[in-house]
Amino acid sequence: MSNTALRRELRAAGNGPGRRIALARRYATALALMVVILVALEVSLRVLAVPAYLLPPPSRVLARLLTPGDLPGHAAATATAAAAGLVAGALAGFGLAVAFVHLRLLEDALYPWVLVSQAVPAAALAPLLTIWLGDGLAPRAAMAALFAFFPVLVATARGLRDVSPEQLALMRAWGASRWRTFRHLRLPTALPALFSGLKVAAALAVVGAIVSELAGSRRGLGFVVSVAAYHLQTDRIFAAVLIAAAISLGLHGLLVLAERYIVFWRRPG
Repeated sequence: MSNTALRRELRAAGNGPGRRIALARRYATALALMVVILVALEVSLRVLAVPAYLLPPPSRVLARLLTPGDLPGHAAATATAAAAGLVAGALAGFGLAVAFVHLRLLEDALYPWVLVSQAVPAAALAPLLTIWLGDGLAPRAAMAALFAFFPVLVATARGLRDVSPEQLALMRAWGASRWRTFRHLRLPTALPALFSGLKVAAALAVVGAIVSELAGSRRGLGFVVSVAAYHLQTDRIFAAVLIAAAISLGLHGLLVLAERYIVFWRRPG
């Protein structure tokens, strides 16, 4: 079902049981496919007697998740670093995008260096950030911010420029200042693109935090993965990866809710 068709269903169903039924129908196939794959993987791994340290059966990973031990504490550390980095990276990306749109000379001077910064391997920066900032929250949040910064910058700059010359001419005819033009025209126009960039940045922020944790932190899911890999605890690695995915989905869900209420004119129905 396409997104347009789903919007039509939700509009017709309203906010009652019909809405929940439409959503259930949308995702039932994906959930059923996931269950089939997990069952087939469980059976095939046991029949083929694949060693658990190579590829653990799903039941073993589930057992690890149900008896997590210290995983919740490490997950909280990663989530905190990712959220802090997302906020910092989003603010930096948004601020620089606004500056680029209003100061073309600044964009010409800085944008090539921004592109160069994205070409630097993150694995090379992570140890440096740990040396400079210690092994606490700061280097992990800084790495998450570096990952989150670029998609927000690009999406926001595109959104701020997505206004027609006629709209700008009308604002000038009304005697609107730069600030009023930004507040009443450019910013509302850019909000959908901004949230698109934020949703990409949310997933990248979690990746950035984990990359930093792999470089020498004593907390977080990246630390769990590095220690578990050394001890061949692959079920613990898969559990940490699933928790990291859940953190990404949680941040994405919060942004979807925020977009629904802030960009209310694009809300289905």
